[in-house]
Order: sequence, then structure tokens, then C-alpha cells
Amino acid sequence: MKKFVLLLFLLLFTFPRNALSDIYYSFGGVYLIPISKFSDKNKESFGAKFEIMNKNYCRLWYGLRFDYFSLQKEKNAIDYYKKEFLISPTIKYSPFVKNCYDWKLLPYAEVQFNISGISGTDERSQLGLGGGAGLGLAYNFKLFKKCWMIDLDAVYSSPNFIYRADKRGNLKSLNCGLSLSVSL
Repeated sequence: MKKFVLLLFLLLFTFPRNALSDIYYSFGGVYLIPISKFSDKNKESFGAKFEIMNKNYCRLWYGLRFDYFSLQKEKNAIDYYKKEFLISPTIKYSPFVKNCYDWKLLPYAEVQFNISGISGTDERSQLGLGGGAGLGLAYNFKLFKKCWMIDLDAVYSSPNFIYRADKRGNLKSLNCGLSLSVSL
């Protein structure tokens, strides 16, 4: 947690003031729906997400996304997962609009590379590498002389398909999120 706060502090105070106007800070909720064998071990769960996105380019956004889930055990599961934390470099692209500023509804596609920490009762290594892809819909507006955005997205996530501990399954899920972001 200390490293996260330090990273956030550096991002906030190392950019020139005019560059910060293109950086959006976002916080919201996420609903995780386990898929495949993951659903045998864990129930659907709520989580939180935080994003730092550079929206300097109208149709191409990039940044970091942090997701945290306190996972719920499935009723009869013996081995299950307790927590999932994801750090995801993310790229979002909105190909369908030419001007994306001020009171616009923006559909977009997104891809993620995931670095995950997943704790479970199996006590295997928590580190995982994977990815995700999804679709979203954002609505931007101005309020209090700031640029704001409401963002609804759904990401098919597989945070440990590239690398995971031996004998640990590929944890596939659908993560549906709603967030509010502001440009400082």
C-alpha cells in the first residue's frame, strides 16, 4: 500500500501543470462474475477500481488500472480464493467518434495486461500474469470548470493465463465496472 501511495504522489506532482489537465483520476465499483472452474470455487463479488488515465489524445487513452476484490467462497468449495488484486496497464480506443469532447457518449474497446496477486487456501504463489479485453461506454461532461467522465465497462479477464503457480487454475471472470473520473 505504501508503494501505491508513493506512485500516486509521484504521478500527481511530477507532471507539469498543463500536462495534468489530460490526466483523469477515476474511482468506482466492479462486479466480478467467475467463469468456468473459477465459479466452482468462488461466488460473484463486488470490488473497487482506481484508474489513472492519460486522455491527451481524443480517441486513444492509456494508463494504469488497479482492481481489488475480496472474493466470496462458493458454498461447498474446499479450496477457494480469498482476494484478488490487479495492476493493469490499460489502453482504450474509441474508433467511432471524431470529436470526443464536451457532452459526448463514447463507445470504446480496451485491452489490459494484468499483474495479479491472488491469495487462496491453496497457499501457492500469488503472482500471476495475464490480460483482459472488453468494451465500454463513457459519457463526458463539464462541471465546476473541470472535465468529468462517467464510465461503464465490461472486461473479460484472465489475470493469470500467461504465468501462474503450478496446479493453480486459470481464473477467468467477467468484470463489470462503473466509475466516475475527473481531470484535475
